[in-house]
Amino acid sequence: MKLNFNIDYRTSWGEWLYIVGTCPALGGGNEEAARRLEMDGVGRWTFEIDLPDDTGEFEYRYIVRHDNGYVRREWGAPHRFVPGIDIPGYEIYDHWSDQPVEKSYYSSVFTECMNRRDNRDLLLPVTGGTVTIDVEAPMVASDEVVAICGDDETLGAWNPAGALVMNDHDFPRWAVSIDLREVSLPFRYKFVILDRATHELKAWEGGDNRVMNIVPAHKHDALMVRGQRMVNPRPAWRCAGVTIPTFSVRTEEDFGVGDFFDLMKMVDWAVATGQKFLQILPINDTTMTHTWTDSYPYNACSTFALHPMYMRLEQLGRLSDKGRMQYYEDLRRELNASPTVEYERVNNAKNEYMREIFAEQGRDTLDSESFREFCRINGDWLRPYAAFCVLRDINGTPDFSKWGNYAVYDAAMVEEFMAAHKEDVDFVCYVQYHLDRQMRAVHDYARSKGVAFKGDIPIGISRDSADAWINPRLYNMDCQAGAPPDDFSVLGQNWGFPTYNWEEMARDG
Repeated sequence: MKLNFNIDYRTSWGEWLYIVGTCPALGGGNEEAARRLEMDGVGRWTFEIDLPDDTGEFEYRYIVRHDNGYVRREWGAPHRFVPGIDIPGYEIYDHWSDQPVEKSYYSSVFTECMNRRDNRDLLLPVTGGTVTIDVEAPMVASDEVVAICGDDETLGAWNPAGALVMNDHDFPRWAVSIDLREVSLPFRYKFVILDRATHELKAWEGGDNRVMNIVPAHKHDALMVRGQRMVNPRPAWRCAGVTIPTFSVRTEEDFGVGDFFDLMKMVDWAVATGQKFLQILPINDTTMTHTWTDSYPYNACSTFALHPMYMRLEQLGRLSDKGRMQYYEDLRRELNASPTVEYERVNNAKNEYMREIFAEQGRDTLDSESFREFCRINGDWLRPYAAFCVLRDINGTPDFSKWGNYAVYDAAMVEEFMAAHKEDVDFVCYVQYHLDRQMRAVHDYARSKGVAFKGDIPIGISRDSADAWINPRLYNMDCQAGAPPDDFSVLGQNWGFPTYNWEEMARDG
């Protein structure tokens, strides 16, 4: 099959346009093997290639190279080519993808939550003798669709009631296939937003009319016009939300402190009051001394690990010893009755319960495929963090400068240490695995309700953290970050965090 790529791009003197794709003929994803396009006229670049008929779908990008070595790349997701059946040739007219003004709409907050689309259309098939037109429109709400409306009768003759509804399989990209035998070229068109159920008009896109005036060289070829962006006709998106510390969202179901599952009730409240965001204070592990001084949520011992305090214990299972279960039930009622969070008692009790349930049922988790997958994906931070936790407790301090032979992180030595303390290391990983599962369940619940969690992270890392122990070169350990005087702190603030060594970070990206 023959592919003819076309793209309008105005280059400067010394610049050349290239295409690189995941299929072998387009470099196999290697930019060094990218194929150069030829200029055809003013600003039109073309590239023609014959591919085997059994070539499957692949992704590709355009890049600009300057003779002086400068390289410019497209923004966002790559272009994707999906072949049809028995089509001899494809004429592809792409648009260069620059970073959009409304970049926020492309974030997962919108594409997977606010404007999420369940039950999407099946993939739009490509057939010969048609033109496939697509447009990026991430601002379209879940109860809306995009349609194409134009001066041709097939497109509704400028009546939105007759517009062609587009396929949302690749949202935020929408596509429609039009039989070229049923339209008269050239035709003018615009994209419109319709109600998903009634197809009532919600908005015309802004800007001038678009024009489709490309005639394919062969009537059995497939024509593709791709990479357009809808001109958003709507005002800037706005919403309401609330900031909350997770530990203060207390319910009768928890264990003396708000936990991840309590956030589901906050989600329900946000829906009932028309709010879209819940911003939560940091939920990172801050366990340093196992005392109340660990309660400051911005002094994390890991930028990755979640705080065990937020575990919903019942989700781990019940102890076989009825007497021990009754002990924890009584303790839970006592802690829940307290007007404040009894930080030390809550954390010690939760840790004690998790140790007991791990001893009884932990092997089921450790032997599961999902646990092994979690450790594989997160191994780079998880295992060193687990070693940090065990060494912290053995030495009675998070100050790793007092850990003797382990004061300076050495990967080989730490691996030997973890092998010698396998059960304790496994326990830390077990806890993080279940915390991750619980927070993901809450996150998925919120997303299904159209509510997004907004994070809050510390400005720096603790000097007594797993991060500082593992990668001290990334920080200026002899400096401390803070804030200058303001109305809230007339003397300024010293947070005690080491500053970042930006030059060292730049060396490895």
